[in-house]
Amino acid sequence: MKYTARKFNQESYDANDWYAKSLFIEFIKDNGHHLISEVETYNHDIITMKDGVTYFFELEVKRNYPFTNQESYRFDTVSFLGRKKRLHLIQPFYYVIICKETEWFVMCESNVIFKDEYIEELTINTTDRKGKDQMYRVPKDKCKFYNIKSNGSNNI
Repeated sequence: MKYTARKFNQESYDANDWYAKSLFIEFIKDNGHHLISEVETYNHDIITMKDGVTYFFELEVKRNYPFTNQESYRFDTVSFLGRKKRLHLIQPFYYVIICKETEWFVMCESNVIFKDEYIEELTINTTDRKGKDQMYRVPKDKCKFYNIKSNGSNNI
């Protein structure tokens, strides 16, 4: 495998999947969406409908880099996992990264993310992943930042 950091990590999945889904489902329902699917299919994490439009979401949880808005996000770019491009090829989606410490999230459309100009190959060395990986580093001003606890005050 060229990108060894992409190896599935069951422990990380167990710790983060339901946490992310439960928070985001509550948020998205408060913002007028109707849940269509949250079932694990190894494709998009959540599918909703709002005003006759179907939305697809992919969720991720990050920790150790707390933020509460675009200004407090400490990097100039937001890093999105290259392995998620396969989902974009199935159906464009909204990529959501939830901050574990603050329960804010940053979101970007996959049509914006998966462009050659944003590709970067990295060596990953975290407690969950090690090895080479491909990331898409998107300028943070092309992303939107939300407070999960905002109770329906966002237009998604």
